[in-house]
Amino acid sequence: MAQTSELDEKIIKQIEYYFGDINLSKDTFLQEETQKDSGWVHLETMVKFNRLKQLATDFQVIVDALKKSKSNLLEIDEEKKKIRRAKPLPENLSEFETNIKQNTVYAKGFDSQMTLDDLFSFFEEHGKILHIFMRRFPATKEFKGSVFVTFETNEQMRKFLDLEEVKYKDTVISRELQEDYLKRKAPVLEKIKENKAKKEQQKLEKVKQKQEAEEAYVKEQQVAGAILHVKNLPDNATRESLKELFDIYAKVKYLDFNRGQSEGYVRFCEENKAKEVFEQVDELKMNDNVLEIRVLEGEEEQAYWKDIFRRLLESRSRGRPNKSRRPRNKKAGVKNKRSLDEQENEENDEKNKKSKTGDE
Repeated sequence: MAQTSELDEKIIKQIEYYFGDINLSKDTFLQEETQKDSGWVHLETMVKFNRLKQLATDFQVIVDALKKSKSNLLEIDEEKKKIRRAKPLPENLSEFETNIKQNTVYAKGFDSQMTLDDLFSFFEEHGKILHIFMRRFPATKEFKGSVFVTFETNEQMRKFLDLEEVKYKDTVISRELQEDYLKRKAPVLEKIKENKAKKEQQKLEKVKQKQEAEEAYVKEQQVAGAILHVKNLPDNATRESLKELFDIYAKVKYLDFNRGQSEGYVRFCEENKAKEVFEQVDELKMNDNVLEIRVLEGEEEQAYWKDIFRRLLESRSRGRPNKSRRPRNKKAGVKNKRSLDEQENEENDEKNKKSKTGDE
């Protein structure tokens, strides 16, 4: 057998780490890859793994290195483009994980800048290492300086724990069984879990309160029986002409209509005015078009009011200028809540400007 170079050893070590019992049992991506082609994984996929990519991307270099491995963990296909495990993962994963835990140590005191290679170099002075899990801060992904390290045998692990003192540079490394560490931390972890659940519940409560406040606001602001639905409007109908037509019968508060639309909604200022107008009018014309009108009632009326407020809330969230700059209305429970009148007056002004210039 040809002599094994330092690069060969690094390639062997890295790929056998990927396909080792511990890593492969946890690596869902690699597991999925092994299920596609009778366990074979193309080297094109493997060289995308960062740590292997830093060592080699040439298939021949990788294959030549793997041929020098003494572990018999991997097989190489005839075309020398794919690799797979020579034997499957342990069938009894529960028993396997129990054995792994018994050989795993928690160690703390490392430099936050250390790499996985640095850690392997450090721990391999004390035995064969199957796996190292670097613990990181969830938010920043920065290395915490503590690890879970799994030795090949329980004897190696015990020997490491029994050492009187272990140092990294000038720092004493604290050590204990992973199982003991997890038991010691269980109350703290449970508290963290409870706090997380509490925060999630508080978040849901806030969302619920906001929804209830907005629903109450809609109910408070709406005017019953004030909306007419108008159809068959002529093409040249404008907001001004529509307002002028209906102002004869009752004061119009708001027009939900844009030039070019064949239908729209007329909202009056006072309660039940839509019904009064409907009963007063026998036939209503605009140009040569006979208009079809009806009063919004019941569920349709409620749905329309909700849609009005939904659109106003969306308009505000997009950053439409708030000219009144009023403080938070605590009663409504919604930030910077202005009255419907104030918001619609602004919208009316804007739409009227567009209507006059033909920009609608």
